[in-house]
Amino acid sequence: MDLNGRNMKRILLIVIVSILVFVCVQHFELVLTAAKWVAGLLSPFVAGLCFAFIFNVPLKFLEEQCFDFANRRGTKWWLKHRRAICLLLTYLLIAGLLFVLIFLVVPQLQNSGAMLVENMPGYLETLEQWASKWMERFGLSSEKIIALTSDWENLFQKALDLVQKIAPDMMGSAANVATSIVNVLISLGVGLVFSAYLLAKKEDLCLSCKRVLFAFLPRDKADYLVSAGKLTNRTFARFVSGQLTEAVIIGMLCFIGMSIFRMPYASLISTVVGVTALIPIFGAFIGTAIGAFLLFMVHPMTAVWFVVYIIVLQQIESNFIYPKIVGTSVGLPGIWVLFAVMVGGNIFGIMGMLVGIPLASVAYTLFRDAVRKRLRQRNITREDLYHAGKDSFGQ
Repeated sequence: MDLNGRNMKRILLIVIVSILVFVCVQHFELVLTAAKWVAGLLSPFVAGLCFAFIFNVPLKFLEEQCFDFANRRGTKWWLKHRRAICLLLTYLLIAGLLFVLIFLVVPQLQNSGAMLVENMPGYLETLEQWASKWMERFGLSSEKIIALTSDWENLFQKALDLVQKIAPDMMGSAANVATSIVNVLISLGVGLVFSAYLLAKKEDLCLSCKRVLFAFLPRDKADYLVSAGKLTNRTFARFVSGQLTEAVIIGMLCFIGMSIFRMPYASLISTVVGVTALIPIFGAFIGTAIGAFLLFMVHPMTAVWFVVYIIVLQQIESNFIYPKIVGTSVGLPGIWVLFAVMVGGNIFGIMGMLVGIPLASVAYTLFRDAVRKRLRQRNITREDLYHAGKDSFGQ
């Protein structure tokens, strides 16, 4: 290897990276603590970036679709104030949705919860009778049933004693919980303000990023990063709009179906199903399990019919309604969707599940395009790949 200037830079970069990796491994706990501190410091801005990605969907819809007539006229006043007006309408729309959720849905949820608590003794009695019938059908004696009931009573008493013992600790941690809630609210407030700035100046910010990339990187690499950024923005926007649309549709259809079939707790269960539908893959199972459990305490067969209805509803929604409204998905094969949800959930929890799919879709698309480009450069066709290894080892 010639020790010219370019190779010396590469060797120096490899040495520096190796030293940094070694230091990080040797002081992993310190690095982890520093990373948590930086993450906490940047959390309001990360929240603002997430808000900007989400709010950009209705903002673009207002600018490009709702006010298309004003865009065609092209008056100076409209062109000057279009972004501010649409941005204000976007935040008013989000606030209106939260108002509906808080002042219309929440009281119904409170009524359903109060009714659930009030009728809990009757539900437990019904559940005990149903369990007794099935235990007798399987040949279990009444003495065993009574013993099981007494065991449950003893277990409940032990649990009550444990709660009484840890109550002082729980009261002591209440202040920490309150402090955490205040910090979260402050972070959300700062994030909302930051998201408004990002959305108001998004074209200027994108242009500034392009200037930095083209100033310090080769033209082809800078152009590649800009294309990757556009792909990321498009993928996240499609994924956010798709998940929100799916959650609203499945929640409304669940409420309509439960109201038609006169199932109890329609508002409560439909809200739970709609909210959990935001979680990819596993959200539908979580919402269905919670709803089935609540209905099971009222009447076991109602829970069975609820599960059947949700299964049919999900098939109709995923095969007919969702493709028509949302269009194509994020373009990620099913096995990689499952992989992205599992890895993202294990690392970052529910937020990792939500962000993992669009990130994996972007990485998958970039890697797929890189593979295709390399194959074209090496003149390897689809037929070459199909016949590769056919005649190896004398076969």
